[in-house]
Amino acid sequence: DLVDAELDQLLEWYLPEVSHRGGAEGRIRMAARRASMLLEGTSFDRETIGPIEIPQAEVEIDLDIESSADGRVYLWGFLLQYAGQSAAVYHEFSQFDDLDNQSEAALASDAFMWLRSIVDATPSVLVFHYSAYEVAKIIELARRERTELLDWAASYAEEHFVDLLEIVKAHYFGVSGLGLKLMARHVGFSWRDDDPGGLNSQLWFAEAVHGETAGVRARARRRVLEYNEDDVNATSQVRAWLRAQ
Repeated sequence: DLVDAELDQLLEWYLPEVSHRGGAEGRIRMAARRASMLLEGTSFDRETIGPIEIPQAEVEIDLDIESSADGRVYLWGFLLQYAGQSAAVYHEFSQFDDLDNQSEAALASDAFMWLRSIVDATPSVLVFHYSAYEVAKIIELARRERTELLDWAASYAEEHFVDLLEIVKAHYFGVSGLGLKLMARHVGFSWRDDDPGGLNSQLWFAEAVHGETAGVRARARRRVLEYNEDDVNATSQVRAWLRAQ
C-alpha cells in the first residue's frame, strides 16, 4: 500500500498526526523507498555514479576486533596483504581469559608492536575496518593507559585507518542497513559459521573461558578465531568489490 500511495497526498494527513516527532517526512519517504526495494527484491541501491575512490597503499591490512560482554578487547585480528600479491595472511593476538585493565592493555600492546613493525618496514600502510568501533576502542585504551605505544596507535589510527562503512554509506542505500554481514554477502562472501555475529561471539568467548571441559573450551576458541578471520576476509572482499564498481 505504501508503494502504491501518492506520497504528497499521504503527507497531507500523515504529518499532522505525527507533529510531536521531528523528521516525519524523511522517515515516511525512506519507508516508501524501502517498501519499493523489498517488493522488487533489491537489497542495495547505488546512489552515486562513477568509480568509487578507495585509498591505496603498498601494504593493506584489514582489522577486526572482538570484545567480551564487559567490553574488553580479547582479540585483535589482522589480515595482511602486499600490493600486487593475491595471498593474504591472517595474524591474531588473543587471550582467552577474564581480562583486567593490565592484561587487556598488554594484549593491545602486543598487537600494536606487531603493527608498528610493519609500518616501520613499509611506510605506505593503510588499515581498513568496518565501522568506528575499532578506532574508538584504540583511543579509549590509549587515554586510559597513557603509554607511548598506545598513544602512537591512537595517532596512527586517526591518520591511517580507513572506515569502509563510511565509504559504503556515501555510495549505497541498503534496504536493511549497510552492516558488514549484509554487504559482504551481497558481494558473494560467506562465513564458515552458520550464525555469525558480534553478540554470538561474546557467548563463544564466555564458553572458551569457562566451558566445562577442555574440549568445549578449545572448540569455542577455534570458533571465535575462525569467525574473526572471516570478518577480516569479508572486509577485504568488500573493499575489492568497491574498487571494481
